[in-house]
Amino acid sequence: MENLVIKNKGNQMIIKLNKKGFDQNYLISLVKRLQTEELAQRSGFTSNILDVAEQINQEWWDKNGEIFLEGIKR
Repeated sequence: MENLVIKNKGNQMIIKLNKKGFDQNYLISLVKRLQTEELAQRSGFTSNILDVAEQINQEWWDKNGEIFLEGIKR
């Protein structure tokens, strides 16, 4: 048996995995990621949200970076 089989049946996509071919923790992580991706798609966010996140991140580092990295050699 192949480790991964994907079948398209009408409005369903069926994924069959050979347990011997995959680590259980990896599969759990993968399913959680699929759930997260599905929630993100339903949220209606666009790629603009990434720009906002980057701006927030940059502003935080501009304001707090020196204090956060104090005592660390660069």
